[in-house]
Amino acid sequence: MEEEVHPGLREELHHRLREEMDKEMDKEMGKKMRHELNHKHRKTKGFQKTEIQDDMMMMMTYSIFQVKVLLEICNSTKGFCIAGPPGPPGPPGLPGLPGHNGTDGIPGLDGLPGADGKRGKRGEKGEPGENGDRGDPGPAGENTQSSNDVLLEGPPGPAGPPGTPGPIGPPGPPGPQGPQGPPRNRSHRAHLPIHAAQTLEPSHAVPNDGTLSAKEAGKLRETPLNKKNECIIKSLINPRNVSKMESTFGTWMKDTAVLNDERIWVAEHFSGRTVKEYKSIASFQNATSEVIDGRKFYQGCGHAVHNGSFYYHIAGTTNLARFDLQSKRLHTLAIDNALYHNLSYLLHNSKTYFKLAADENGLWLIFASSLDDSIMVAQLDLKSFSVTSYINTTYPRTKAGNVFVACGVLYVTDTKDTRVTFAFDLLKGKPVNVTFDLRSPGGVLAMLSYSPNDRHLYMWDQSYVKLYVVHFISDD
Repeated sequence: MEEEVHPGLREELHHRLREEMDKEMDKEMGKKMRHELNHKHRKTKGFQKTEIQDDMMMMMTYSIFQVKVLLEICNSTKGFCIAGPPGPPGPPGLPGLPGHNGTDGIPGLDGLPGADGKRGKRGEKGEPGENGDRGDPGPAGENTQSSNDVLLEGPPGPAGPPGTPGPIGPPGPPGPQGPQGPPRNRSHRAHLPIHAAQTLEPSHAVPNDGTLSAKEAGKLRETPLNKKNECIIKSLINPRNVSKMESTFGTWMKDTAVLNDERIWVAEHFSGRTVKEYKSIASFQNATSEVIDGRKFYQGCGHAVHNGSFYYHIAGTTNLARFDLQSKRLHTLAIDNALYHNLSYLLHNSKTYFKLAADENGLWLIFASSLDDSIMVAQLDLKSFSVTSYINTTYPRTKAGNVFVACGVLYVTDTKDTRVTFAFDLLKGKPVNVTFDLRSPGGVLAMLSYSPNDRHLYMWDQSYVKLYVVHFISDD
């Protein structure tokens, strides 16, 4: 609504309005509010605008004051102050300052679980937990003997039926009596032919371990030995230790067919595949060796090195192996009717099924027969690697501790390996009445081997390699 206002009245109205506004603010808002309003007034001065056109005035302000003050001003001026209707809304003000953060609201309900994420990296190993409670004892096992055999093949099949014996040939005519030969000594004996009988009668096996009858013992005493002509061991003398070994079982070997060969071969334990070769006793003391792979696993402590080859029993089989130490070639020889597994050892103390023994006559193989459980001896042909003859001593293997051959005679110890209790002449095919002490009781005697090169008897006794000088009866 437009009204005409005198210019002087307009100025006075404006001045009075400002004064009243200032007083009112001083009374009600205090100094602090006044300061803030003055600051705001200065800041918004640019928004106050007075527009004069054709003696008309429109006043715009953001000041706050009471309505009755404005009415008093109008009445005091004796003018007309008619209140018109409210004008249109003004423009929006400037944004205010940001308010303070409100308090945290009540947590909402848990949402649905999300999909599984990728598996993280494996963490470090934790500390071991506490031991659990002891479990209940298991059922008792079968009562069986443990076996030290190396099983490389399956169990053998059932034994076939024995073959029919061949017909006995007619006896030949007696030959003419030859001239008397010169007296024999050990060198002559080494070249005698093998006794023709391959299987002897049971009466020929006469043990010297206390099982003889009085009648049999009397017969033996009636035929005393001829000391000048017999190549029989009388005793073992001058014992000495060669070396302390690390294992209880093993085989110490020198080439029994080659003189002046200083090399030493050692097969440790009663089963394995490798052999250590030492160039000399000095190399052995310095532990300087070459490891040789024999290509097959051996069983027992009855090996031998003879004429450049390593002879051993192939574990789990009836085969004898000949391994050439130079060419590394391996040959095998099957031995029929021989015990070779299931703890049916020839020599139980050393876990041995096959025992190789060398003497002045060559190389012998000693084993236990699967037909009658007795000790068998086979002489080997080294050129063809075959058996030339078998000799059955009929002596039970269960009474044997260890065996060796010297000058054509097989010597067998008792089960405690303390004394030689049985001897068998392989060249004549009959037992010999001889016994002698071997060692003190106790411990394991793993190896017992005679060397024809130096006439020494070597032992692997209680983890020591020892040697004895062999004293023959003919040496007296």
